[in-house]
Amino acid sequence: MKITEKLLILANGDFPKTQKALDLLESDYSLICCDGAANKCYNAGYEPDVIIGDIDSLNNKLKEKFNDRIIELKNQTSNDLSKALNWANENDVKSVIILGIDGGDDDHYLGNIFIILENSYNFEIKIITNNGEFDLINSGTFSSNSNQKISIFCANKKAKISSQGLKYELKDYCFTNLYGGTLNESLGDSFTISCDKKNVNILVYKKNVEIK
Repeated sequence: MKITEKLLILANGDFPKTQKALDLLESDYSLICCDGAANKCYNAGYEPDVIIGDIDSLNNKLKEKFNDRIIELKNQTSNDLSKALNWANENDVKSVIILGIDGGDDDHYLGNIFIILENSYNFEIKIITNNGEFDLINSGTFSSNSNQKISIFCANKKAKISSQGLKYELKDYCFTNLYGGTLNESLGDSFTISCDKKNVNILVYKKNVEIK
């Protein structure tokens, strides 16, 4: 199987509905499905390049059709998204966009966010949901709209986080809890997040802008 340096990972939550996500499914990104997500993917008219997981949710028709694209990993100490990310980490991938992480069981959604926030990977990660998008960064500048809803998450309690361009600015802010950087807003067409420590994961969320 030929895999590009850019991956789409489709998790087994709600199938993507936004035009941005659907356009990505038509792009040249390699498409990795987490187990049962391949059922939804195929029903929507797309074919996975790889199917990863314990393969307990994949229907028998697709098990047969995509037999040569299945990577079966039975380890029950990690979920299918974690297995897909670890596989990508071993295959010289440069960037990953995750779709289908939202919806489904709430505990799966929350667990997947923690997996991404608390682990280290050798590639860029973006999550696109049906309501917004997350970027996993250490520091960076983001395009935005005025009054766009922004939330910031960091599990490292010693790192000092600062911002520019937000309604409630952060100045050497240490996250004593996970929700301390939520419910913020952008003031204009961009904002910047910075951290005083390298190799600290910061998850930046931007809510989709409603078109009136």
